[in-house]
Amino acid sequence: MTMPTMSMFMQDGSRLDLVEVMSRLGILLVVYGGFTAAQRYLVRNPLLRRVGVTLNLLALALLTLLCLNPVLNQMHAGVRSAVAAAAVFMGVIIGLRLFDVFLFERLASWRGKPPTALVVRDLGRWLVSAIALVMIVRAFFPDVNLSVLAVSSLVAGYIVGNATQDTLGNLVAGLALNTETPFQIGDWVTVGGNTGVVVNTTWRATTLRTKAEDHIIIPNASIAREPIINYSRPTRCHGCYSTIGVDYDTPPNKVRQVILDVLNGDSDILKTPPPSVFLAGYGDFAVNFTIKFFIEDYGRLDPIQSRVMDRLWYTFKRAGIGIPYPIRDVRLRSGVSLEQQQKESQRRAALAMLDDIELFSSLSEAERARLADTIVSLPFACGEALCREGEPGDSFYIIRSGQVTVSLADPDGQSMPVAQLGAGGFFGEMSLLTGETRSATARAETDVEAWCVSKKDFAGLLKADIDLAGKLAAILEKRGAERRAKLATSSGKETAPLTQSTLVTRIRRFFNLA
Repeated sequence: MTMPTMSMFMQDGSRLDLVEVMSRLGILLVVYGGFTAAQRYLVRNPLLRRVGVTLNLLALALLTLLCLNPVLNQMHAGVRSAVAAAAVFMGVIIGLRLFDVFLFERLASWRGKPPTALVVRDLGRWLVSAIALVMIVRAFFPDVNLSVLAVSSLVAGYIVGNATQDTLGNLVAGLALNTETPFQIGDWVTVGGNTGVVVNTTWRATTLRTKAEDHIIIPNASIAREPIINYSRPTRCHGCYSTIGVDYDTPPNKVRQVILDVLNGDSDILKTPPPSVFLAGYGDFAVNFTIKFFIEDYGRLDPIQSRVMDRLWYTFKRAGIGIPYPIRDVRLRSGVSLEQQQKESQRRAALAMLDDIELFSSLSEAERARLADTIVSLPFACGEALCREGEPGDSFYIIRSGQVTVSLADPDGQSMPVAQLGAGGFFGEMSLLTGETRSATARAETDVEAWCVSKKDFAGLLKADIDLAGKLAAILEKRGAERRAKLATSSGKETAPLTQSTLVTRIRRFFNLA
């Protein structure tokens, strides 16, 4: 076998000047080294980093044509054509890459659409690159027999195909997935027991990101054999189910209405389709209900469900609905029960707090003690509204623990905080005594325990003391003047004053007093 010699690449009769060749190669190395150094700064751009290797090869080919031009003129014409063809092909590869990024990433991002899967983009670039390579070979080497090249490619393809059957299976499966589009990038899916959001689909595998922020890489061939549950198609609206049990003493319709009130008050739960509650069955310890509601973002399912169950606990507690323990409740009692001790302790604490509130200063000690016996403790979760501006009301709240923000709606409908209330703070006297709609929204900033005095609790005191309405009206008039001054300072709102006689009339009318 004849070894290739330098004379095979030279034109007939041509001889290379070794000194000139070495000097030209030195220039090439210096210029190429400078470009390589500059490229370290260029690749800081994410777009140029993607074409870094190809750009390097293109620069090497162009610098070879420029710096070694006299040397190439003395060599066979095929050498220059090969270098020039390589430069053109590298330029085509770079152009295709930049066009791919612009079309399938930048443009899709501007239009708000998910990016196209990588397997489709890669195959498209490979196909166009193959066509460009054939055209470049035909243009620079018209004497090359492309039929022989095609046959050689088929033989090589057959050998490679047998050696990479699994890889080709994944490639075909990836093409099928992108053709049928059972999911897109950004969809939440369950495949083979793995749940996550689709991050990417390459020619070999699909990547899911779980709720634990872990990546699961599943071969496309495996996905093609598994059932696929897509939580983001045909719409992003997703139905959620939860179950809860209550004691047998509570009417089902009351439970159903309380649950629906909680669901309708959550901003993350869709109003259409509306939430629903079903009585699922009678268990050994509880009446079981199934809760169904819809959300827009499946990725936030866990925190939304947790918040709903949190709110149900607080709401059930306020409504007197028990959540029974799934065990037998055996209690041994001797003397005064623990429950009675807790009730007496709460009564004394309530009485002490009532003594410090000006509204109840006109009540006798016996009347305050009677009111303390009827007062109800209500728990509220962080973020819940104790009352809302504009809603009807007939109760008065005293904060036992926690923080509450009082806010008003500005002309644009935005919430504007006007006061912060802590333990011992109170509000709602106008609603309690006159039935006036709530003048502000009170929202729990932390978990809050509040004592509630209702119209029913107060009615007996007013009927027993005919002068009490006038005493309360005087206090309301004074507190109203203070509140109007504070409101005018904080928000610029001014309201008309109410006289004592007007307040007495409203109190008597609200409580149906003669």
